[in-house]
Amino acid sequence: MSEVWLKAAAAALFLTWISILLAMRKPGPGLPAILDPKKAFAAEEDPVEPEAVAAAPPYSFSKWEKLLGEEDGSCKFICENPRWEEAAEAYDVFAKSCEEKGIAFVGRERSDWISGRITAHFDDCRLMPLLWAENYHVHLVQGRSLFDLLREAAPFSIIIISVKDDGSQALNHDWQEKLCEVGVRSLTREHLRHSYINIIWKKYHNTYINLYEECSVGPLAKRYDQGDFINDFKFPMCLEVESAGYHAGNYSRIRIDGRQCSQNLRGMNIAVFDMMDSKAEGIYRVDTFITMYEDNAIYRAVPAEGEKNAS
Repeated sequence: MSEVWLKAAAAALFLTWISILLAMRKPGPGLPAILDPKKAFAAEEDPVEPEAVAAAPPYSFSKWEKLLGEEDGSCKFICENPRWEEAAEAYDVFAKSCEEKGIAFVGRERSDWISGRITAHFDDCRLMPLLWAENYHVHLVQGRSLFDLLREAAPFSIIIISVKDDGSQALNHDWQEKLCEVGVRSLTREHLRHSYINIIWKKYHNTYINLYEECSVGPLAKRYDQGDFINDFKFPMCLEVESAGYHAGNYSRIRIDGRQCSQNLRGMNIAVFDMMDSKAEGIYRVDTFITMYEDNAIYRAVPAEGEKNAS
């Protein structure tokens, strides 16, 4: 009898344990499975795929065409950009125009033009660290700054900024003072490779109101549903923003009504939502790890000794 009783007790205990495990899988009454769903919007049931990013604007030679139209003969060499391949037909026209003007192309992967100490124009900001290391001075020729982009946003717009990798190294003191005027107030060079989110309401032409701004060593995430309020501001859309600096995950995500509006590139990924038209009017990226100017800006690289001779 004792053996039968022990087997029955063991079976009952086993069934009780199974019941407890099943009960633990379900959230109890009033206890959500995610404690703060607005901060954890990238949950398993709605994952943010790493490849789901906003496409970069198609490459355009328009700035080069404008420059060549105004050129005074000082442009003799242009450094190639890998993105030229995106616009093959336009490249053929551009190359022919340069040939007619006696302008030669130099390869970005080759260093002979640098060792030859020639002055060259380029539109790939990733060249800058190499040029600085080789004692070149870099000057802006044409292009909008981050300050210009934020100033040009229409009144009654929402400006969303999300940093990937780093967004602060290029912010010297002068730029920090200027950017304070357009709502970028907490990010400084002391926040190297920090995560950073800024949601700015451009209420009037010169009025920039920070709805949310934060820097962090760890990753950041923020969500507002349509109809949510911050003080007297009512969100006209669903907004989900994530930022992770280099050491915190290294990504940027901006979702407006479910649409991905971040290019997920190094620096400041920016989306401008026009409240009058109820749509994202602009998607930008400024690689503020290196420069304060937009991706298609044109620069001139001049050897330091060349500038001394010119002066």
